[in-house]
Amino acid sequence: MATDAITLSVDLRTALGKKNRALRRQGITPVHMYGLNEDSESLQANDRELISVLRAAGRTTPVTLKVAGGKDTVTIVREIARHAVSGVVQHVDFQRVDVQQEVETPVPVSLTGQEEAPGTSGGAGVVTQGAFEIYVRAKPFDVPNEIVVDCSGLMEIDSAILAGEVKLPSGVTLAGPADDRIAWIQPPRVSADDDAAADAAAAEGEEGEDSEDAADGDAEEAGDGEEE
Repeated sequence: MATDAITLSVDLRTALGKKNRALRRQGITPVHMYGLNEDSESLQANDRELISVLRAAGRTTPVTLKVAGGKDTVTIVREIARHAVSGVVQHVDFQRVDVQQEVETPVPVSLTGQEEAPGTSGGAGVVTQGAFEIYVRAKPFDVPNEIVVDCSGLMEIDSAILAGEVKLPSGVTLAGPADDRIAWIQPPRVSADDDAAADAAAAEGEEGEDSEDAADGDAEEAGDGEEE
């Protein structure tokens, strides 16, 4: 869990709309802060500092925005807009949060214990991950960076772990559907080579049947000719 907010220095932004392109060429990224029934603010941040903060905070760790000439505000990252081709960050939305009030936010899910799951013994099945994040409710500084789900108890094919069965840290409750499947044992899929071989065998079988049908047809025609 987060123990201290990461900080990011930002300035008030006057460039709006198409003028933001000029900012980006200068190594500055437009950001937006909103929430807590206060007016939204158009801000800007240094590219490198912003990327460093995004990597450290993800979507779960609070970020304190230090607005030049204004007050420090605790936020969480809500939206990251990226260029469709290059993937470069184009804009970031930060939501103000009250550190004493719970927020709902997605938390990444990682799996462990896949190899120990009895349902995978002898190649009987494979552990499949169905959800890569879980929505939880917690105070900002209680939100975990990730939720680790132990799969070692999956016993047989179709055994599953539901969101409602995942053990969450103290102070954290599930905010999403309890019946979402996080992970389960799935039968091993037939490989593409096996599929191709099966298709080829089926095709050969059909060709053989067609040949036999053709031969039977020729024999019948020959027999009819003799009778005439």
